[in-house]
Amino acid sequence: MKTGDFFDIANKMEKRKIICIVGPTASGKTGWGVSIAKKFNGEIISADSRQVYQKLDIGTGKDLEEYGEVKYHLIDIRKPGEKFTLFDWLRLARQAVEDIFARGKTPVVVGGTGLYVQALTEGFELKKSTKDLKIKYSREQLEKKSLKQLKNILLKCDIGSSNIDLQNPHRIIRAIEKYQAGETSKKKKPNFEVLQLATDFPRDALYNRIDLRVEERFEQGMLEEIKSLIAAGVNKDWLLGLGLEYRIIGKYLLGQTDQSFLEMKQELKYKIHAFARRQLTWFRRFPEIVWCKDIKSAEKEIKKFLK
Repeated sequence: MKTGDFFDIANKMEKRKIICIVGPTASGKTGWGVSIAKKFNGEIISADSRQVYQKLDIGTGKDLEEYGEVKYHLIDIRKPGEKFTLFDWLRLARQAVEDIFARGKTPVVVGGTGLYVQALTEGFELKKSTKDLKIKYSREQLEKKSLKQLKNILLKCDIGSSNIDLQNPHRIIRAIEKYQAGETSKKKKPNFEVLQLATDFPRDALYNRIDLRVEERFEQGMLEEIKSLIAAGVNKDWLLGLGLEYRIIGKYLLGQTDQSFLEMKQELKYKIHAFARRQLTWFRRFPEIVWCKDIKSAEKEIKKFLK
């Protein structure tokens, strides 16, 4: 190997850095991600568990027109109703990272599915569960279960429960979710450096943004989008299992609620408020995340990181 080749390889290894833009729903992550990708020679990897599906456009807030010429990955890669797990996302995300690095660009991971981002940045090594639950539960479904019901579900999971607080429903729910996604067996330090940035909005401002976005999405045809999915024969349990917009509007369209349209829309806003609070709780657990008030402060952090 020539000396020059050695230094070229070493230089490429030094530049293996990825940027993550995380935070709660409706906090402007996509806009930040696109702006950052343009400014820092990046490509976007979506970390959103619902944007992987085709035809789920308005309800998931794909906002593809915002991307312009910025290349993106892991959006519209599965048909509605197809199974897609944390395993699948992590495998494809790692492939995308290597592909982006190989072309001399910077991976910019954007999304609010915290477990996806954690799996990539902490180097999860996953193994398939040896047993499979006959029913896959959404977070919303699990939160409605009693402690006794949660324990019964946990018993069906092929995992040890000795390290789980069986009196804490939140701990049991997380254990069930991990089992459904694939149990983490170990972590292996990734061969890249990571900077995680989060969009930071005051709670009231975030709620206002959520409410405004819900109104905008109905104007854009969110009701019609979900109606067309039902008419196309998409599995109703799968659709409702997506939660939030697809569950609440889906139940309304399927006649599973006696709510008026306005009552349904208000419930949706409140449920998204609660979802945003859960996202904030999740991301606040990680001290390495830098919370930024605006895009300029985010760009300053990125410049320091990429030096």
